[in-house]
Amino acid sequence: MALTVFDDVLNLEREISRLFNGFPGAVVPGRLLPSGERYPLMNIFDTAENILLVAELPGIKKEDIHLSVENGVLTISGERKSAVTPDNARWLRNEIRTGEFSRVFELPAQVTADKITAELSNGILRVTLPKAEEAKPREVRIK
Repeated sequence: MALTVFDDVLNLEREISRLFNGFPGAVVPGRLLPSGERYPLMNIFDTAENILLVAELPGIKKEDIHLSVENGVLTISGERKSAVTPDNARWLRNEIRTGEFSRVFELPAQVTADKITAELSNGILRVTLPKAEEAKPREVRIK
């Protein structure tokens, strides 16, 4: 069986993972967020009427999330506060991300800023950005 470059890369990844598994709280290659460590993870949809954003923010209170829209750019930022560590405890694994975060998304169309709504429920943030009238698709009749 012929080895390929990909086999070498996979073997290297396994060896690095094995090495890092020995360290408490280590980040293990191959288990990083698929978005290249960007947080929060988001789904964004474009419909005829709205741009819809859904973001995962488990364990974060709405008071700790900030949304802004300026010059066609939506910014979600905030902070996940760290949990209290019990007295006389030592970390065995530390994978839950804490600290400040920020994601920026360039909007594909103009939106009506004063009609934007956002709702946080069960760790899922849903943001509805209504498109401005001039950005909505129109049917043009041919004469």
